[in-house]
Amino acid sequence: MYSIDAIRKAYLDVPDEAVFLERARILQDTRSKYGDLSPGLRQGKIVEELCKRITVVVNPGDVLLGRILEQIPTPQDEVFIKQHPELFTMPGMPGYLDSASIYIPDWSKLLEMGIGGLMEEVQKHRRKSQISKDYLEGVYLSLLATSRLISRYAERARQMAEQLDGSMASTQLLEAAKCCQKIALSPPESFREALQLFTIFHMILSCITGGRNVTPGRMDQYLFPFYERDISSERLTRSEAVELLAIMMVCLSQLAGSIATDFQSKKRSPNRYSHYYITLAGVDSNGKSTVNQLSFAFLEAFPLVGHREPSLSVRYRKDIDREFWHCAVELMKAGRPVFAYNDEVVISALMRWGVPENLAWNYAHCGCMNCFIPGNDVPCLRNNHNLPSYILLAINSGQDMHTGGQKGPATPAAEALSDFGDLFDAVRIQTRAALERTGRHYSSTVYPLLAWPLFNGHLEAQREYWEGKRKYADQHMVGVATAVDSLLAIQHVVYKEKIMTLKELIDILRENFSEFETLRRYLLNRVPCYGRSNRYAMDMIKRLGDMWVEEIRKAGEKLNGITLRPGFHSWLYNIQMGKKTPATPDGRLCGESLSSDQLPAPGKARVPTEVLQSMAHLPHDYTCSGGTTLRLDPSHFSGKMGTDRLSALIETYFAEGGLQLHFVLADISTLQDALENPDMHRDLLVRVTGFSEYFVRLLPEVQQEIMRRFQYE
Repeated sequence: MYSIDAIRKAYLDVPDEAVFLERARILQDTRSKYGDLSPGLRQGKIVEELCKRITVVVNPGDVLLGRILEQIPTPQDEVFIKQHPELFTMPGMPGYLDSASIYIPDWSKLLEMGIGGLMEEVQKHRRKSQISKDYLEGVYLSLLATSRLISRYAERARQMAEQLDGSMASTQLLEAAKCCQKIALSPPESFREALQLFTIFHMILSCITGGRNVTPGRMDQYLFPFYERDISSERLTRSEAVELLAIMMVCLSQLAGSIATDFQSKKRSPNRYSHYYITLAGVDSNGKSTVNQLSFAFLEAFPLVGHREPSLSVRYRKDIDREFWHCAVELMKAGRPVFAYNDEVVISALMRWGVPENLAWNYAHCGCMNCFIPGNDVPCLRNNHNLPSYILLAINSGQDMHTGGQKGPATPAAEALSDFGDLFDAVRIQTRAALERTGRHYSSTVYPLLAWPLFNGHLEAQREYWEGKRKYADQHMVGVATAVDSLLAIQHVVYKEKIMTLKELIDILRENFSEFETLRRYLLNRVPCYGRSNRYAMDMIKRLGDMWVEEIRKAGEKLNGITLRPGFHSWLYNIQMGKKTPATPDGRLCGESLSSDQLPAPGKARVPTEVLQSMAHLPHDYTCSGGTTLRLDPSHFSGKMGTDRLSALIETYFAEGGLQLHFVLADISTLQDALENPDMHRDLLVRVTGFSEYFVRLLPEVQQEIMRRFQYE
């Protein structure tokens, strides 16, 4: 029915060099125009100005309106961009359009009340508030500006329809105009109206106010009532719904640039690193599975998008609809950005760290491997801890291995660490000190005022804007396998086999195994390690994981009003951290990457079942975020039998308490050929960590990181 290919081209073929230039020009004007106003009123006035002045882009063939104007800068424009980078690349524009970078609004409230209903709610609070009137006025102005912008899109669509005079495209645009005019103030009644309101509101939050990773959340849940009514009344066919979903997903990718892995994307916009996650399935407040026909429609629509965004996060549970699960695994197998979370583990972990049960069941995926409660969670802070470096400090009295400078507490000298228990205690002390250091620096966070009505308590509380305190700070262990293997190596060669003293091992590490290659190979290949079924390895994984949870809990007890939570996730920080980390006892050389996420160190594992067994020994029942990407040989997962095999792999891991999984199904020869002949592999999509990207667009060091991940058969 709709020309999805034309819509894809309009949205996705815009070059990375194009910018939302007129937004920056308007923001520059408003600095002097509204600079003296109070923060809330200033932000409302700026949003009002933006919504009034930006160009509304409507083209023949458009179905859901809300496109913004991206332009290739002239040489004069480039001078302006260079002089004012904050207008192009900073989330929001601090002090003017403050915008938290990662959040999930309560989209169900938006669809239930509509913009007009939210404005009425704000007015009620304005009448009784004694403190926040300034900010509430900014919220009201932002909502009013949004309503007027939607009407502008409706008017432009009508004008375009008149020019096309009775054609099929004209009829389609008139329908789009009617839809926009309806939802400019009133709540949506139809499935298409609900999608239109979501799409344009999302555009304003991400492109106009300048937020990043504004996440759709559990779309198959809050859109389902609209879908069900339209299908029942025959106002909508299933095929139409599938196409509308695909178009909506294409629209999400406005201004989202590529090559996000070095934070140097060519796309000069506040949301240039954005990744969009749609969560499907899960449970309701009664603990019952929520898979519905719209959940299936999303899976059917997803291949029509043909882009790296969005990702689908499937909440798995044992009683999940088998047909739905089979379809989801098929998409994973096909290399689509689809992955699974273990529902029971995540909900349990959230509750362990203070999330009430009446909220925990409603979690959705957000950002790179985070689980948020829509409309409730302030973005959590994240600290990344180089555990292998803490081990090196522990064996060297808290001193840097290269400079000799004191970096951590003065734990006992190597000669005084008489047994492995003493050494592990030293590791604990270094870890505790690092957690206490990072726990001192936690700030507040803010949302753009337009999003305030979609967060629980923001309008009701008598508080100032800057009081949006963070609730959680996730502490991620980076280099999990490197840390485990280093401890196993020390235990084996120093305390068990007594091949050398700890002091001798330290001297060898300082010299980066120079003239000790035989020993290094022994450490790499002969010592028990993470990723292989070995009792010593499993015990060490559990011991280190339990220590991590315990020390994070203790560090969190010393903080006021913020909860520290453990995680085991590296994103890509393992590459940068590895460059600064000396040689480690597991045989890793100075400067090499640390192990990735929860994966074994390169070359140390044999089969995926042993890898997953190691991963399952981590204390995921305390872990609310994080995840792992396995690279698998696609030839072993072809056909229905291959789908069953991949499904069994995931379900077995989840049954053992695993947290999350996603996959790269590409053999080493394909990846190598993509390096040598990139033009032949432009569409090779790979899961990098918490996001997907086209392999040939990645930085060389990230490409090598993916190739180093052992290929499991």
